[in-house]
Amino acid sequence: MSKKVLLETRDLSVAFGDKLALDRVNIALAENEVVGIVGETGAGKSLLARSLIGLLPPGAERTNGDVWSDGRALSTMSPAELRNLRGGVVSLIGTNAKALLDPVQPVGEQVATVLRSHRRLSHRAARQAAVKLFRQVGITDPESRATAYPHQLSGGMAQRIVIAMALVAGPKVVLADDATLGLDATIQVQVLDLLVERCRTEGLGTLIITHDLGIVSQYCDRVAIMKGGQIVEQNDVSAFLAGPQTSYGQELLKAAKVRPTLIKGDGDGDGETLPKVGDGTRTGPKSSPLLQIRDMVKHFRGRDGGVVKAVDEISIEIGRGETLALVGESGSGKTTAGQCIVRLLDINCGEIVFDGKEIGNLPASEFRAMRKRIQMVFQEPYVALNPRWRVEDLISEPLSLDETVRSAADRRSRVLEMLEAVRLPKTLAKVFPHELTAGEQKRVGMARALATRPDFVVFDEPTTALDIRVRAQIIDLIRTLQREMGLSALFITHDLNSVRSLAHRVAVMRYGKIVETGDTSTIFERPGHDYTRMLLDAELPIERVAEKDLMGAI
Repeated sequence: MSKKVLLETRDLSVAFGDKLALDRVNIALAENEVVGIVGETGAGKSLLARSLIGLLPPGAERTNGDVWSDGRALSTMSPAELRNLRGGVVSLIGTNAKALLDPVQPVGEQVATVLRSHRRLSHRAARQAAVKLFRQVGITDPESRATAYPHQLSGGMAQRIVIAMALVAGPKVVLADDATLGLDATIQVQVLDLLVERCRTEGLGTLIITHDLGIVSQYCDRVAIMKGGQIVEQNDVSAFLAGPQTSYGQELLKAAKVRPTLIKGDGDGDGETLPKVGDGTRTGPKSSPLLQIRDMVKHFRGRDGGVVKAVDEISIEIGRGETLALVGESGSGKTTAGQCIVRLLDINCGEIVFDGKEIGNLPASEFRAMRKRIQMVFQEPYVALNPRWRVEDLISEPLSLDETVRSAADRRSRVLEMLEAVRLPKTLAKVFPHELTAGEQKRVGMARALATRPDFVVFDEPTTALDIRVRAQIIDLIRTLQREMGLSALFITHDLNSVRSLAHRVAVMRYGKIVETGDTSTIFERPGHDYTRMLLDAELPIERVAEKDLMGAI
């Protein structure tokens, strides 16, 4: 017996002026079905989500086809019917939960308001229903949390509030548009488990829009691949993982592997397989590490006068030509540790020994001579790049630390050399940061850090929130740069898939402390700490599905 179709598009096209953004999209969602939509930035995924609730952005216009909900076309609905549809029949969960919530209203009131807009309830009854749902979505102490403001909640907690808001009016369809983007792996799994379990229990249709095939492989029944405003491939998830029908689908699947493949560009062939690195091999002598951290401490004073122990007596060492991955959830102290190492933050106590010299307590004037040898690539390159400077100015600025680069011609030559090193065309030297894609901004940040030809680089979340293929390209680029330039690196991340491909060793950080350190293969195959096992259990690699299918066939 076929399932009832809850929501579908029929030859849907949407344009911004003369530019077609959605091109004859056909997709259907049935009851008790979870469908994943995967595509890179600009594919039209979020625009499709907004089209499904009849809420197009300014300048967008439906030029062909329609969206059908429960047998009715959205174009035939009145404004009142559309308002009831949004939230009451079809709900949308967006990215960045805290940005979606009203900052000046308690979250319990916000969810109650949504419920009252769709159901005839008193304020008290609506608030009680909101608190009950908070408890069901796993929010601890829901009565207290209902009185909290968004800024008082963690990212994972805020996302649960948004999920509660999406479910409170009892919709038939839930659209999750990159709803877990940027969350820790453990929180991501909790949020997705919660969402999908609720949808299965209630028999809802769920559309998960993402750029992560690991999510699709673990949670979805079917997958649709989008490119350039079109759905280029649709299939059951198991069939897609066994063999995509299109070359683009094959590229995405290859790039999503734990040990990804360099994709050289659209239609450039099969690409080049990344070299295997996660085997614990060191390229430098074990007896003379380039960097040694001994009992490093960094505390911050809280508003209430208390002390926040961001980094609490950690000790690590990194060999020459070696990459150490520092992993852990948000708030564990990873980025603070990296900023202390490059002296953007002063430590409270402990030692930072670089190439045999203690630098942790050097006066700034004396450390300046070391600055060119120790650099950092920041997590959010657009924030770190001066928006008023062109790319060539951004890359050349650190060269004031390099006495070998004297003339303007030398600086220009080094800029072009760095652009080539990070695989960017020389024409981008003249553009501003806002004219670059997220992947290009990451590369400019890397070129800027590498301009002085450093010995050691801190990479802070270099693959976070990137498209599948761009992530694979960045991973391969870091590997190549390490090999060609002999870099030592600290790789800060919560993306464990990238760690497998990049790191020789792993240090696991929690609540400001290192709880476990070891070779990459050992950490992944035989973790010794409960927290490490929890992080690994939260991984969503597509290989896990293949392994399960294989075991089931034996």
